[in-house]
Amino acid sequence: MNYKIEIAALVDYYVVAVKDKINGELIDTFTLNESGADMIRLYAEGKDIMTIAKEIAELYNAPIELVSIDVINFAEKLKKKGLMR
Repeated sequence: MNYKIEIAALVDYYVVAVKDKINGELIDTFTLNESGADMIRLYAEGKDIMTIAKEIAELYNAPIELVSIDVINFAEKLKKKGLMR
């Protein structure tokens, strides 16, 4: 991740605050569902796409083939936002 990520759980969604790693300045905010919040948490821990897909598949008892597609698509969205390389 290019930035520091903070996640706050609300009633049925999560708010993500993207901050500069050096000075803590707020760069962006957006909302995610629970699985999206889990994915971004794992990305922020430095895990690779396949590890994230495996962990999400296990966590939600879902087929790895479907989860892998979701994780790859989510990574592309994060790259477009400039949050990942």
